[in-house]
Amino acid sequence: MSVNSPMPPARQQPLTTAQAPSVGEVVDCWNQIGVAGDASCGELAQFVHCRNCPVYSAAGARLLDRELPADYRRDWTEHFSRKKDQVASGRTSVVVFRIGAEWLALSTRAFQEVTGARRVHSMPHRRRGVLLGLINVRGELRLCVSLGRLLGIEGGDSQKNPTLHERLVVAEWQGAVLTFPVDEIQGIHRYAPEDVKAAPGMAARTGASFTKGLLSWQDRTIGCLDEDLIFSTLNRSLA
Repeated sequence: MSVNSPMPPARQQPLTTAQAPSVGEVVDCWNQIGVAGDASCGELAQFVHCRNCPVYSAAGARLLDRELPADYRRDWTEHFSRKKDQVASGRTSVVVFRIGAEWLALSTRAFQEVTGARRVHSMPHRRRGVLLGLINVRGELRLCVSLGRLLGIEGGDSQKNPTLHERLVVAEWQGAVLTFPVDEIQGIHRYAPEDVKAAPGMAARTGASFTKGLLSWQDRTIGCLDEDLIFSTLNRSLA
């Protein structure tokens, strides 16, 4: 080596377990001369990565063995005893369907199933009102009602063919099972409670008293029905 040649910088050596600092004190050589530093540690040729080095392992053990700070338990006790902020439950799901020209939504909790074509058997002296008759669903007779009549929707469900319907919803609410025909089922829609908008202008079409509000869905406005009111009114009308 020439006299005028600059001397190479002294290479730092990794700490050995004998040179390890006291418990609780950690010198992070891996961030200085290790893989996260300038990679000048001579032990990398043997261990390839700092995580394979006994110095790195010893430092981890010292971190686990160190004494807890004096206020550690107090801080965490305060953290877990702090009153939690109430987080909104998120989203509510409804089934979107059409009766006549009206798009409506009803809670998915009310839906048991949607059946295919069923013939409705009329009942004597009950040809008016919301009751359409009886249908057979897998061997069980179920009352079939007209949701369209209840809501005052023209040109829907029972008005096309009062004895045969292509789509019938089997619904249950608070233990009462009813069926009703619809003209189209579109599926499930999820929304946040704040997405429901007031529907003052809907009274003339579907009866505002049965509607919680309006929802936007696929460039359409749908009426979100009040399940409690819908089913209690239907049950009273059938009594």
